[in-house]
Amino acid sequence: MIDARRKFDWFSLIIGILLVVLGAAAINAPEKTLTLISIFVGIGALAKGIYTIWFRKTMQDFTGMKHTFLLISAVVDIILGLLFLLKINFGIGVLAYLFAFWFIFDSIMQLFADHFFKAMSRSYFDVLIVLNIITLILGIILLFNPMLSVYTLVGLVAFYLFFIGVVKIIQAF
Repeated sequence: MIDARRKFDWFSLIIGILLVVLGAAAINAPEKTLTLISIFVGIGALAKGIYTIWFRKTMQDFTGMKHTFLLISAVVDIILGLLFLLKINFGIGVLAYLFAFWFIFDSIMQLFADHFFKAMSRSYFDVLIVLNIITLILGIILLFNPMLSVYTLVGLVAFYLFFIGVVKIIQAF
């Protein structure tokens, strides 16, 4: 028989409290949050560029082909990573437009994919169309208002930190 009792999870409680505090800090200091996001994106791009160079070398050893496209991709990733790390304002500006383009691109792709749901349920299809049009409009608004875009990004990060923090606190009990 399985024992339904479980011990209090201190680790989840500590992580949960930390995430809630980080969520509050993200809202209270949006500029610092944007700086951190830019740094994380820069580190990620650098790591991806270095990995792509390693992967290119591995593929070259395996196939004998040079895979020039991988080298170009790696160089672009490394340059972007350095720009995000060394020119924080550039990184934040790129994030603003990247976030807006992500909304626009995703909503357009979903509008093309929504027709698959039409056969399942007309009302579900109609709701998807309306939601994706709203998302497209929001993306266009974000594109023309980069400050709104970056503050929306900060708000989403803060919400995520709060939400996961509360989940971890609940898991502790």
